[in-house]
Amino acid sequence: MATTPTALLTRRLGKTDLAVSIIGFGGIPIMGVSEEDAIAAVRHAHDVGISFFDTARSYRTSEERMGAALEGRRCVVATKSDARDAAGIREAVDISLRNLRRDTIDLYQLHGVNSEEELGTVLASDGALEGLHHARTEGKIGHIGITGHRPSVLIEALEQRDEFETVQVPFNVVESNILEDLVPLCVERDIGLIAMKPVGGGNFSNAPLAIKWCLNQPNTVPIPGMSRIQEVEQNAAVARGGLALTAAERAECERMKSELDHRTCRRCRYCEPCPNGVRIGALLMGRSIIQRVGPQRFRQWGTREIIASAQQCTECGECIAKCPYDLPIPELIREAVAYYETISDLAED
Repeated sequence: MATTPTALLTRRLGKTDLAVSIIGFGGIPIMGVSEEDAIAAVRHAHDVGISFFDTARSYRTSEERMGAALEGRRCVVATKSDARDAAGIREAVDISLRNLRRDTIDLYQLHGVNSEEELGTVLASDGALEGLHHARTEGKIGHIGITGHRPSVLIEALEQRDEFETVQVPFNVVESNILEDLVPLCVERDIGLIAMKPVGGGNFSNAPLAIKWCLNQPNTVPIPGMSRIQEVEQNAAVARGGLALTAAERAECERMKSELDHRTCRRCRYCEPCPNGVRIGALLMGRSIIQRVGPQRFRQWGTREIIASAQQCTECGECIAKCPYDLPIPELIREAVAYYETISDLAED
């Protein structure tokens, strides 16, 4: 049965004219928890007023779990596919419709367009954008967007074609260079800006403030990843609070800029699965978990198996090729294992 959620402030998602909650639900993390916990988190988010949910074909079980959680509920759902030709993305749309248990998907996005070559492919005759045109004519999708990690490529996409109604890109208190070019372009053309990684993949020490910073940027709807009810509550509280940044909060935002660098894993897990069974995400995330909440949480993940999996790394480079941040992942794995060897309290109970 459909439920009526608690109201949150809403924001118009650019020229789509979709009214969405000022904070959306990022769907990557729910593929890393049990199906029961994932569905509970999504339903709770809807119950507390979050009305915008973003997932993707490549997020393994995320679409199916989101579909099960939101069936019969009124909300705005976005998904995306990295298919590059018209036939491939039309097939992807049909799969998404079944997974999400919806007659129409509100927003369908070209996923991870990160190079001029990829952009040329999706914009070409019989490219993925043409496939989305057909899907929209058929009533299978409502609006078209594009996502990527290279702002220059996204700017080129918006300048070449006017079909894109939203753009999704990493945007946070550290990765804020798009304030100089992409954000003004979105404002000028009324493009909805969906901020992925608003808390730096979970690396910022003050996640609520990082989200609040995003809420102060024009045309922007942040979609922090969530997988647990506690995270949902924390993020909903930000949406209900005052949005103006105080002088002290602005100073804290400046301090947080030191918490991300070119060697920091953002937890997107695009590097997985590893063909050799290396638990890349857990290996790289564990260090941050230990430093923030102690080794007990990491032990709950199964430290013995995680650390042992690092021995399977052949440095084949496949993970580096898939990482949108070009991180030296094998090197970071070695550093992580060396760090874990210094933690005396890491042995599993």
